[in-house]
Amino acid sequence: MTTGRIDVGEIRMAYELTGPEGAPVACLNHCFGSDLHYWDRHLDAFEGLRVLRYDTRGHARSDAPPGPYRLEMLAADVAGLQDALGIDRVHFCGVSLGGQIAQTFALAYPERIESLILVNTTCEYGDEQVALWRERARQGVAEGIEPLHATLMARWFTDEAVARQPPGYRYMAEAIRRFPPQSFAAAVEAMCHLHTTPRLSRIAAPTLVIGTPEDPGAPREVTEKMARLIPNAELEWLTPARHLASLEHPERFNALVRTFLAKQV
Repeated sequence: MTTGRIDVGEIRMAYELTGPEGAPVACLNHCFGSDLHYWDRHLDAFEGLRVLRYDTRGHARSDAPPGPYRLEMLAADVAGLQDALGIDRVHFCGVSLGGQIAQTFALAYPERIESLILVNTTCEYGDEQVALWRERARQGVAEGIEPLHATLMARWFTDEAVARQPPGYRYMAEAIRRFPPQSFAAAVEAMCHLHTTPRLSRIAAPTLVIGTPEDPGAPREVTEKMARLIPNAELEWLTPARHLASLEHPERFNALVRTFLAKQV
């Protein structure tokens, strides 16, 4: 295992690289407000691969320069990290914001993508969603994260998970509490400029889209649109869940990913 922080452009990024040397590489990008440990419950899905996971700019142990951020910036960070580690091509898996970065990366660096896994993510936001996220960012900077905590957790998890508090729920509850408000606002601006929809047809890599019909952040119709517009995509559903379905159903998520990757490597 190799772990630490490494210079990537003007920032230092925290990362962890595990698995057999010489094996194909899976690059894992966590959701908004979390860190590379998002994937702790999902490593079985990538067994046999070399796994690169990292903290996105502004998150956890990676540097957090002032925002606003842009998805193109965050995708370039990933390319720089892979260059620094001597990694050419990856199976890229991203959840939520991580899935937005994954789409942007696949469009900007198509030669570096073996396959793509997009989890509870979206290709566009409507005006109401943008306004809502910007209001959350404003409130976070003015009042801190705690007043937003219950609202975010209810958006990300079903009522049953909120009541039962399984390990994935507890992990995310603590991760978002640690998220600095300025980084919250900087990452929100990246999300608010998302609009990959017109370019999805350019993604040539085999793609697995995993969604949830009841996801308030990535509605069913948008998830279906993504799977329809990406030429070589297949769609799978995880339910019952809301936005962070993999943390509610880690075993089922892992099985879906293993089945997909078995066809790619």
